[in-house]
Amino acid sequence: MATTNDKHAKPESGEKRRKGNPFIYIGTIVLLVITIVAFVFVPAAGSASSGTDMTFGSWNGKPIAFVQGGYFSTQVQQIKAQLEQQGYRDTGDQFFAYQVWRRAFENTAVHYALLDYAQKAGIAVSESYIDKQITLSAAFQENGAFSRRKYRDATNTFKLSLRKEIEATTLKNRYIADAVAFTPSKAETAFLKAMAQSQRIIEYVAIPFSVYPDEERIAYARANPASFKRVRLSKVTISASLKEAEQVLAKVNSGSLSFEESAKNHSKDEFATKGGDMGSRFVWELKGELKNATDLDAVLSLAKGAISPVYETFTGSWSFYRIEELAVDPDYASADLIKSVSDYLNRNEKGRIEDWVVSMADKFAAAARSDFNATALANGYTVKETKPFPLNYGKALDVGYFSLLGALDTTDLPELNGADSSDSFLTAVFSLEAGKVSAPLVLNDNAIVVRVKEIKTADEGELGLLEAYYPTVVQQSISDELAAAVLKDPALEDNFIAAFTQFFIQSN
Repeated sequence: MATTNDKHAKPESGEKRRKGNPFIYIGTIVLLVITIVAFVFVPAAGSASSGTDMTFGSWNGKPIAFVQGGYFSTQVQQIKAQLEQQGYRDTGDQFFAYQVWRRAFENTAVHYALLDYAQKAGIAVSESYIDKQITLSAAFQENGAFSRRKYRDATNTFKLSLRKEIEATTLKNRYIADAVAFTPSKAETAFLKAMAQSQRIIEYVAIPFSVYPDEERIAYARANPASFKRVRLSKVTISASLKEAEQVLAKVNSGSLSFEESAKNHSKDEFATKGGDMGSRFVWELKGELKNATDLDAVLSLAKGAISPVYETFTGSWSFYRIEELAVDPDYASADLIKSVSDYLNRNEKGRIEDWVVSMADKFAAAARSDFNATALANGYTVKETKPFPLNYGKALDVGYFSLLGALDTTDLPELNGADSSDSFLTAVFSLEAGKVSAPLVLNDNAIVVRVKEIKTADEGELGLLEAYYPTVVQQSISDELAAAVLKDPALEDNFIAAFTQFFIQSN
């Protein structure tokens, strides 16, 4: 049986986690609360070079500097310890150092901001409260009680430092409690429990867009032959100016500079090293290359070996072309043509493919209402099935590997990736009665036909966890927003990159 210390163990599925020991989930949530209150961002370790002024920025004019014994240095050490407990080691590389010091900088910025916000909000800590906390401090405990001897023996510097630490921690925690505290209404909790209570097990058939047949592709090419002619061109692209491009073209036309040399010496595109040779191209691939669509028609009308005038490109550079081989009609038996038509349709006419596949899915759905599995088998389709899942839109109530509502597990169902954030998918699935078959749903380049195999009711244990820990999820979201706002606040002067480069890179 794997223990929680096995860092290589594979996380269990959402279903197994929900059915497991609820005290594991409670521990997860408690850890989350600690993380929220501390505003600790997952970081890495490292150590800096020595220096007299290791300042990385400031908050509202207060320097965010690395000083031994200060908040910043404490964060660096704590972050390093956290990662070492997780099995990571400081190997001395700069990327590793960057991760820990950047996170420590951000933590310190948030720490200073919260203290600033608390003071502006008028929050204060009484001397009597600090005195009470001093008596509870581990530094002065002996045999489970406050030791007057230990307190008397401590230096005044240490005692003053501890008082300031208690005051800062209290101010910050009080502000955080006020800022992120959340108590849901009974109606809101009841609504969420109703969402969690009704779960669906579905089976489905996915018809991928890739089954669009080659004969349909060829039919499209026959209907649009001009786009699928092939032509071989060479090109010179000048990015500086029209004047320079015309000067280069003039030299080519006069014979003082070959086309190939003009490409190698002046061109600024991927064909320059090949003397400008673009190879054989389908006409549709060239459309959109020039700013004016009629310019391509002018190029294609040139005789073999002819060189075009300078034309402005779509990207603002300037190009002229040489016709190496005239455009030829499509070869409808060519595999290259089929691939090119596929590329064209996927880029420009994907709706055509979608319509065709959806029509196939429509036919399947109509026939599958009587016997879903038999109809799928008769048509060569694979039927896949989900585990029970509730209406947890976008996994909004998930916390890491833990889900308060449960979630649609798509680990082995790639066709359903993102389905939990799809309005149309969830609306269709949760509107169907048990045994009913949906109309085709388009998801991840598939037309999906769903049958609701079973509607289940969540057990009371799951609903109890939801009611108990839903406020924590909201608090986490508010905490994330608060921390993000601090890091974007104009009061934060962020000179981290320059300081890190000075202390870690230039010194090595």
